[in-house]
This record gives sequence, C-alpha cells and structure tokens, in this order.
Amino acid sequence: MEFRRLGRSGPRVSEVGLGTWQFGGAWGRLDYETAREVVRAAHEAGVNFFDTAQVYGRGRSEEFLGRAIAELGIRDEVVVATKVPGEWLRYRDVKRALEGSLRRLGLDAVDLYQVHWPACWENIPVSETMRAMEDLVREGLVRHIGLSNFPVCL
Repeated sequence: MEFRRLGRSGPRVSEVGLGTWQFGGAWGRLDYETAREVVRAAHEAGVNFFDTAQVYGRGRSEEFLGRAIAELGIRDEVVVATKVPGEWLRYRDVKRALEGSLRRLGLDAVDLYQVHWPACWENIPVSETMRAMEDLVREGLVRHIGLSNFPVCL
C-alpha cells in the first residue's frame, strides 16, 4: 500500500481509503457483521483511511464503523474522517453535528472533519462555518478539517 501525507502536517494515509456510504444501507441492507468484516479486510490489506458521514444511513454508517474499529482494536492505526452536511453549516449546527458523530463513532476526537457539500439551501457565510471548525480543532475534538464535493471555483 502506498501512503501520502494528509495536508502539510497531517498523518500518513493510505492512497486507497474505505468509504462507508454503503454501511448506511442505501444499496440494500448490510448487517453489522458484514460491515465489520469489510473494515477488517481493508485494514489487513493496508488501508488506514476510513471515511463516513452522519447522513449515511442517518448515522448508521458512523455507528458501524466506530463499533468495528473498537472491536478490532485498531483505533491507533487508522485515520477516521466524517462530514457535516451542507444544511448544518451554521456555527451551532456544526458543533452539534460533530457531537452526534463522535457519539455514534464512539470517539473522543475525529481525525478529519469535512464540510460534505457547499451550503446551497441558505446563505451561510463560509466564515461562520470555518469559525466553528477552527474552534473544534482548538477544543481538541477535530484534528484536521477539509472539504468534500466542492467545485474548484469555490
């Protein structure tokens, strides 16, 4: 497995990561045992980057991933990324969303917290969202921040 640094100062992450959207059940029911086996097999193959989001199965993906990581005892070996949805980008909502994600994942902090989509539903200043993200980093609840599904023009 090849690895590269996350940003300029982040951890080394596998170039192949495991996205866990399917753990949420949108492609048909996936039981926990199968999800756990997928996480185990990916980790044994050298994957250390695991991506999820609160909107995947209304948090089910986060629950399955967190539980599998805990049961397999691999937390210190993996980088966990999750996302706040575009409709939760007000300051208080970003913080509330992370609280839920941490609870579902069973973690004290998330390695990478990303804005899932731009705020298309209402005019939320990027500065408000970024202030919340920066505060979460300062509070030790998030190690790194990022964006997902953003066009280059933004």
